[in-house]
Amino acid sequence: MTTLSRFAAAAVLALAASLPGISASAQDVIELTLWSRADPSGPLRPGNILKGAERLNAQLEKDGADYRVSITVLEQPDQGGYDGDAERLLRAYAIGEGPDIFHAAHEWICAFADPGFLFDLTDFTNDHPEFFADIFPSLWASCECGGRRFAVPQDAEARMFFFNKNLMRQAGFSDEEIESLDERVLAGEVTLDDMSDIAQKVVENTDAEYGILHRPSRGPDYLMIFNQYGSSFLDPETGKLLLEEGKIADAYGWFERNVKNGVTPGNNTSLEWNYIRDQFYAENNAAMWMYGIWDLGSHAFPRGVPSDKESFFEQFGWTAAPAPEKGGRPGSLTHPIVYGVGAGEHAEIAATVVGYASDAVLNTDHAVTTTHIGIKRAQLDDPRYADAWTLALATELLEFTQYMPNHADFGSLNQILYEALQGVETGQLSSADAAVYVIEEAGARIPDSIVVK
Repeated sequence: MTTLSRFAAAAVLALAASLPGISASAQDVIELTLWSRADPSGPLRPGNILKGAERLNAQLEKDGADYRVSITVLEQPDQGGYDGDAERLLRAYAIGEGPDIFHAAHEWICAFADPGFLFDLTDFTNDHPEFFADIFPSLWASCECGGRRFAVPQDAEARMFFFNKNLMRQAGFSDEEIESLDERVLAGEVTLDDMSDIAQKVVENTDAEYGILHRPSRGPDYLMIFNQYGSSFLDPETGKLLLEEGKIADAYGWFERNVKNGVTPGNNTSLEWNYIRDQFYAENNAAMWMYGIWDLGSHAFPRGVPSDKESFFEQFGWTAAPAPEKGGRPGSLTHPIVYGVGAGEHAEIAATVVGYASDAVLNTDHAVTTTHIGIKRAQLDDPRYADAWTLALATELLEFTQYMPNHADFGSLNQILYEALQGVETGQLSSADAAVYVIEEAGARIPDSIVVK
């Protein structure tokens, strides 16, 4: 048994016999392996690859080609999230047992590309516009290392500021002020501190306890604030993680002011997930909440939230992360899952399978059942996508979106950023001290991966 097979779950699915056009009389069957996490929340990540292979085989039969393609799926149980997935895959590639196709969190792609494990897809994607030309241009940045494409987007997300309109009305804001908030944020008229001021007025003038809540664990959402204060965390010259003390301190300063002014509770990072969600959605006890669009409809809308568009927007709204200064650009953050193609003998055939799997209809099948944003503009015209109104509207945020840096050690840096955030909100660190903490801890834990400016 190969190393990759040992990493795989017990169920290994050999699918050659089920694909159209494959028979005993076929001259050649090219066998490809697909690594996939056994994830009930995203079954079409591998499923669409299988459908892509079916479509390729149908075309090969039509063309009279003398070969067909089979896919063997190696299913890996979820152990350690996407970071754990990537680490196991890297070990498999290091000993020559990596798969032909896999899906991964985008930030790991350079860790596979730098050692030469991945097929460089730059020319292939440019040469096959029938597969790739319609992909949202902003999504390609998540697939690049050193200006070259080494992956294809599989889905996307949108993170935003949700706000409670009922509480804003109770606090004395006019309907015009409330209904124009999104437009004013996008126009750069409302800043991050302005949002905090709105939340503070809600706390001071209603029975609501909380102004702005955020996730109580390490993750991407709060990184929007660091992005908005100018930290991309990636040095384009070296490809290393970039730490700029002043920009990091400015971002922590926003969180620090929110706690000082009673906008965000000092124990936010100690609260339970379900408690936070209920305080915003069901209990009308929070003015705002930084989170993502998948929260509205992946399985069911949260308790207390109407699922029809009109009723939802009577009670709630959302907008991008405002700029720190008036006239600045709003922001969002997305975390695409991407397909990588191994640099093996059949890399171009595997990439062709990925091309077929990236079909707009197939991707919409995934998007509407998991509340993830699609990858292609054509999906906006699919009635199913339009009916999933949360997706259709959140797709607009891709214009402003940013990404975590494509670097294998960003997970370690994000842990340090979160530790410092806890320190700021609990009053153990000032914003300036938090920035110093980040730089010193990163220098100790990942010294070879950072550049400090």
